Amino acid sequence: MENMSDPVRDYKLQKPGDEQYTSQNTEEFVKLTMLQEELVREKKRLYQVLTESEKKDAFEIISKKYNIPDHITVREASEILEISPQMVRRHCTEGKIRSYQTLQGSGKWRIEAEQFMNYPNWGKFIEKRGRIKKQSENIAKKMLDYLEDEE
Repeated sequence: MENMSDPVRDYKLQKPGDEQYTSQNTEEFVKLTMLQEELVREKKRLYQVLTESEKKDAFEIISKKYNIPDHITVREASEILEISPQMVRRHCTEGKIRSYQTLQGSGKWRIEAEQFMNYPNWGKFIEKRGRIKKQSENIAKKMLDYLEDEE
């Protein structure tokens, strides 16, 4: 990753001042936790300097890897934003969230997923989508195996 920004590339994992690690595993866990905090800060900083075109490119790559649709449900948006589905609908109505209503007055919204890439729960969302993709692939493989056995 030669283009990784300096704070992450140059981050030195150091022992906290008075901490005594009881094992190598404890030390590594603490270091990874510290690095994770730094990565979150760096991700926020980098997202703010991305152009709209770069954000779209990043979303396309992430969406292919984790099977993320262009539009998400009200429920998924509420999980990412940590607000109620009713509040998501209100934000959609008020134009605070990029979305459009599928049928006027139905409460059904098509919400652009890309706009949530910089939210803290985005990582949880893509992990969930990754698990769903893997489960779907496993089911498809089992079905193909079953169909081959039938022949």
